[in-house]
Amino acid sequence: MLKGHLLLEVMLSECLRTRLLLTEQQIKKLSFHEKLKALATVTERDKGLTEALEFSEQLNRLRNRLAHEPFPKLETDLATWSDQALHVFLKNKHQRYTPRTRITQAISALARSVYECASGEA
Repeated sequence: MLKGHLLLEVMLSECLRTRLLLTEQQIKKLSFHEKLKALATVTERDKGLTEALEFSEQLNRLRNRLAHEPFPKLETDLATWSDQALHVFLKNKHQRYTPRTRITQAISALARSVYECASGEA
């Protein structure tokens, strides 16, 4: 989850660079949460990006629990999050995947959605 969160942050930074024309200096000063808020200003016309930002915020909350709670119990919440994200971003059957694979697939699908925003493919 931590590597996926980091990959997602790279994609968010690229989206900020292309959509809001922020400099590297400006982007480096922003937290993950602040990056999401900044991108929220351009999502009114982009349903896919709006959904991606909502799922990114949820993932960020889960990641913060992992980082700041001494003994977090995340299995159920992370499984629910990944199933919902896969339903929205992949729209195909994923029941046979292991929980770990579902989480990886969900983060990948989310990062792909943000990448499409950054590259103008959305």
